[in-house]
Amino acid sequence: MSLWNPKSISGKLTRMNVLVSGIALVLAYVSFLVYDLYSLRQNLINSLSTEAAIVGENSVSALTFDDPQSAQNTLAALRRSPHILLAAITRSDGRAFAQYRCVGTYLPLDYSRLRGTGTTRSWYQGDRLFVQTPIFFQGQLLGSVVLEAETTDIISRTRRFGLISACILLLSFLAAILATSSIRHLITRPLSQLAETAQVVSRDQNYSVRAEMPQSGDEIAFLVESFNGMLEQIEQRDAALEESRAVLERRVEERTAALSAANRELEAFSYSVAHDLRGPLQQIMNIGFLLQTRFAGADNHDDSVLVDKISEGSTRMSCLIDDLLNLSHATSTPLRRRAVNLTEMAEKIVSELQASEPERQVEIHLQENANVVADEGLMSLVLENLLRNAWKYTSKREDAKIEFGYRSEGAEIVYFVCDNGVGFSPQFVDMLFRPFQRLHPKSEFPGTGVGLATVQRIIARHGGKVWARGEMNKGAEFAFTVPNGEAGTPLAGYGEDCGQIN
Repeated sequence: MSLWNPKSISGKLTRMNVLVSGIALVLAYVSFLVYDLYSLRQNLINSLSTEAAIVGENSVSALTFDDPQSAQNTLAALRRSPHILLAAITRSDGRAFAQYRCVGTYLPLDYSRLRGTGTTRSWYQGDRLFVQTPIFFQGQLLGSVVLEAETTDIISRTRRFGLISACILLLSFLAAILATSSIRHLITRPLSQLAETAQVVSRDQNYSVRAEMPQSGDEIAFLVESFNGMLEQIEQRDAALEESRAVLERRVEERTAALSAANRELEAFSYSVAHDLRGPLQQIMNIGFLLQTRFAGADNHDDSVLVDKISEGSTRMSCLIDDLLNLSHATSTPLRRRAVNLTEMAEKIVSELQASEPERQVEIHLQENANVVADEGLMSLVLENLLRNAWKYTSKREDAKIEFGYRSEGAEIVYFVCDNGVGFSPQFVDMLFRPFQRLHPKSEFPGTGVGLATVQRIIARHGGKVWARGEMNKGAEFAFTVPNGEAGTPLAGYGEDCGQIN
C-alpha cells in the first residue's frame, strides 16, 4: 500500500505527518492533564486557606480568653464542607486547643509538626491535603488553624478529564490521518508523474515525452518545468548530434571510398611501375652480365670496375622494386587471419640465411611455440625483415648472437628479435620506421630503408604495435605485439628479459 510504503514519497510524508501529529497531540494531552491537575489542587489549597483564615478570625477571642468550647463550636461549622475530614486549632507552641473530626475519619493528627511558623503552608500525606494558617491578634501569633481534606474528587475529575482528552486525542489523530491521506496527492501526485516520466525517458531514451505541469505554481511546479526544459534541450542536442552523425557518416563513407580508390590506384600504379621497370632493368642486368663475362680476362681494370658498378646498381634497384612491392602489398592486401607458428617460420628464414653465408658462425636461439593468429604471408614479411636485419647488422661481430622469442607484459604477449650487432643511437629511434630512412651508410650495410616501414604497417594493420631499443655497438631489440597472441610457455633461460646480447 503506497500510503504506508516506506520507499515511496507518499509513505514517507504520511509517516512524517502521523509522527509529528501524534507527538504534538500527546504533548498537548499531557500538558493539559498536568495543568488541570495542578489547577484543581491549587484551587483546593486556596479554598482551604480561605476557610482556615475565616475560622482563625472567629477563633481569636477563644484563644485570647482560653475558651476551647467556643473554638470547638467554630470548628463544628465546617461540617458543611464535605471535603474537610479534620480541622484543628493549635496554640502557638503547637499544642492542641480544639479539634473537629468528620465521621469515619480515624487517622490521628501529628501535632508535633504543627508548631506555628507565622506563614500559611500546605502539604500532602498520601491522598490527604493539609493546610495550616496562622492566627494573629495585634501582631502577636496566637496559634494556627489546620485543615485536612481528601483529594479523591480531584483524582476522579482528573481521570474523567484524561478520558475525555484521550477521546479527543484519538479523534484528532484520526482526523490528521484522514487529512494527510486526502491532501497528500497535492505533493505526491506531481512527483510520481515526474518519476514515471523520468523512468520512461531512461528506459526508452525518448526525450520527446513531457511531465504534466501541476497548477499549484509552487517549487514542485518549478521542478517539473525545469525537468521539461532539460528534456527539450536534450532533445534538441540529440537531434543536432544525430544530424552531425549522419553528416559525419556520409563524409567517412565518401573519404573511405576515395581512400579505397586511391589505394587501388596506388597498388595498380606500383605493379605497373614495377612491371615497366623490370623489363629495362633485366636488360641492363643481362648486358652487365655479358660485359662482366667479356672483361673477365681483360687487363683494363677501369672497365671492369664500371661494369661491376652497373651490376651492383641493377641489383640494388631490383631489391628496391621488391621492397616497394612488399610495402604496397602490406598496405593494401586483405587480411586472412589464421593460426600461425612463428617459430617454424623463423626456422625457415634462418636456414636460408645460413645457406646464403655458410662460412658465418652465428649463435641463434629460437623459442618454441611462438603462436599467433594473423595473416601468414604478412607475418612472414615481418620476421624476414627483422631476422635479415639482425643477420646483416651482426656481420662484423665474430661472436654474433641472434634470438627470437616472446614474453608476457601484463595482458599482452610481446614477440621480439634481438641481436648483439652494431645497434643504433636511441635518439634516432623515431627514424627507424620511416620509409627510406637509414642510420648506417650503404657502403657499410646495404639496404633500401623500406623493410622496417613495411614491418610497422603490417603490425598496425593487425591492431598491434612495434617498437625498438638499442645502443651503439651494444645490439638492438625489435619487439611487436599482435592481438590474440597464443604463445606457449617460454623456454628456460630465454625470453625473460632480452635487452642487449653482449
